[in-house]
Amino acid sequence: MNTVSPRVQLERQAAEAAARMPDLMAAAQHAAEVVTAGRHPRRKPGRSDTFWQFRDYAVGDPVSAIDWRQSARLAQRLLVRQTEWEQPQTILLWCGGGEDFDFGGDGRPPKRLRGQVIALALAILALRGGERTGLWGGMEPPRSGNQSVHRIADGLLRHDIPLSDGFPTEGATVVFISDFHAPTDDLAVAFEKVRQARGRGIAIVVEDPAEATFPFNGSTRFEGANGQARKVFGQAGAIRDDYLALRQAHHDALRDVVRTADEAVIFHQTDHPITPLLLSLVQQLEGGRR
Repeated sequence: MNTVSPRVQLERQAAEAAARMPDLMAAAQHAAEVVTAGRHPRRKPGRSDTFWQFRDYAVGDPVSAIDWRQSARLAQRLLVRQTEWEQPQTILLWCGGGEDFDFGGDGRPPKRLRGQVIALALAILALRGGERTGLWGGMEPPRSGNQSVHRIADGLLRHDIPLSDGFPTEGATVVFISDFHAPTDDLAVAFEKVRQARGRGIAIVVEDPAEATFPFNGSTRFEGANGQARKVFGQAGAIRDDYLALRQAHHDALRDVVRTADEAVIFHQTDHPITPLLLSLVQQLEGGRR
C-alpha cells in the first residue's frame, strides 16, 4: 500500500490553493468594486492629516486652526481647515467549516468558495478604508495596506483553522463565515472570546438554496462532498417538514449567540448577490468605529 508523505500532501494542497487563487481574487475584486462604486464615503471631523473641507470659524476653535490664506480671499470671514477622523479599526476574518461546507447544488458555487469570496472582498474594502485586517487564528498580526490582500487570500485558501483555535485582538471586529453545521456552542464560545477582548462578533451563515427549501422527492441518496454515501431515503419528501423544523431550531440557536446590539448573525444563500451583504457589512463596520 502506497502512502503519501506529509511533504507531498502539503505540496499538493499548496498547488491546489495556488490554482484557485486567480478565481478567488477576481471574484472578490469585482464584488469590492461594485460596492465601492455604489457608496458615498461617510466622513466625520476629527484629528488626522487628511483634509476634508473648509468651514467658518466658530467660538471655541483654536486660532491655529484658521487658514489665513483662504480667509484672505473672502471678506469678513475666517475659515477653518477641517480634517477627517481617522482611527483605524482591526478586522479579523475567519472562513471555515467541515465537509458539508463544500456543498454546492445545481451548478451553484460551493458554500466554501462563496464564503471565501465574501471574506476576501470584505478584506479588500476594509484595507482600502485604512483598517488593519488579518485572520482569526492567523500567525501574522493584522496589518493595513493593500499589499495585505494576497496574504489574506493565501491564508483563506490554505488554512482551515478550527473556530475554537482562534484568538481575538483587543477591540477587534471579528467576522466569522461558515455554514455553522457544527454545534452552536463553538460559535458562542468564539463570540464570548471576542467580548472579553472588548471587540464584537459578526457571523455570516452561508447556505445553499437546497438546504433552505429541501426540494427533494422520491428515492434520494444524500452524499458527502467526497462522494461517500451517507443516507438513502425512499421518500425524501416525507421528511421535509421535520428537516425544516430542525433547520429553524438550529438557526434560532445561532441567533441566540448574539448578546449585544453591535453583534449580528446574518444569513446568506449562494444564489443571492454578494453586493447587498457587503454593503450591509461595511455599514456595520463604519458604525463600529471607536
